[in-house]
Amino acid sequence: MVDLRHLRHALALAEHRNYARAAEAVHLTQSALTRSIQTLEAQLGEVLFDRGGREVTPTAMGELVLRHAQQLTLASLELERDVQLARGLELGELRIGVGPFAGAALVGPVLGQLSTLHPRLQVEVVIAPWQELPARLHAREIDLMVADLHEIEQQADYELRPFGEHLTLPLCRAEHPLLNAQAVSTLSVADLLRYPLAGPNLPLQIQQQFLQRLPPALREQVGARFKPTLLCDSSAVLRSILLSSDAIAVMPLFMLAEELRAGRLVALAHLDFGLRGHLGAAWLRARRLSRPAQLFVQLLLAHAATLQGHDGLSSRG
Repeated sequence: MVDLRHLRHALALAEHRNYARAAEAVHLTQSALTRSIQTLEAQLGEVLFDRGGREVTPTAMGELVLRHAQQLTLASLELERDVQLARGLELGELRIGVGPFAGAALVGPVLGQLSTLHPRLQVEVVIAPWQELPARLHAREIDLMVADLHEIEQQADYELRPFGEHLTLPLCRAEHPLLNAQAVSTLSVADLLRYPLAGPNLPLQIQQQFLQRLPPALREQVGARFKPTLLCDSSAVLRSILLSSDAIAVMPLFMLAEELRAGRLVALAHLDFGLRGHLGAAWLRARRLSRPAQLFVQLLLAHAATLQGHDGLSSRG
């Protein structure tokens, strides 16, 4: 019988292409990793790696074994997960992938509620660019993701729970020169674009929607691909940028509800580009959600619904 540990060691060696780096990744000495690979090759009666040159590379037989090793490793993780499912909420684990922009702004209070209800539940939050989260779902690194759904909503692999649309408007600090130079109701898109535009790396569909809503002359000026002057995916950093500079950002209002309510930031309601946040939770359709994940999604949907009430806060126009 092939030991799953040897297969995991082979996968690490294939990933790092170097015995020293692979040994460090799996917390073994280099000699112990070498013995593990040799044992696996002896069991299978095949050479799995070419040792010549600058890096270690899989042989053709090694590639075959590695494909099966990947499947067996995922199956092992699924077995462990199903055992945890049977144990229920208190002894389970939950791994959530969150986009650093709106997703990160949503999940904090919900995780607090979940922790209060089930303090022994092990929760891991993985903050990563929204582009990486689907791959992490498929690799079983996370159980579900919370992010913008535009890129995956037409794909059959995923089960989706949209949160509804959230009003998205241009925002600036209350002392911004724009607000002092002329009446707010007379401000135009051209006025906004005289200042740095801050924002995240948006899905292509959102970029196109934004460009389509610009006047033709400005659309030509901005170009075929919209990119903010200050490109930042962190909602916390964007908040600081807006409060401490003359930058403008187009963001869902719920993300900055406290600053809007206190009057530190202002939303320019008359310059509504028609953009709406399209956030939600998603997971692999073929993978059953654990009880902790189901509860998290329920709490998240309820929280997202309450945030829609913040859409009218401190706007001008």
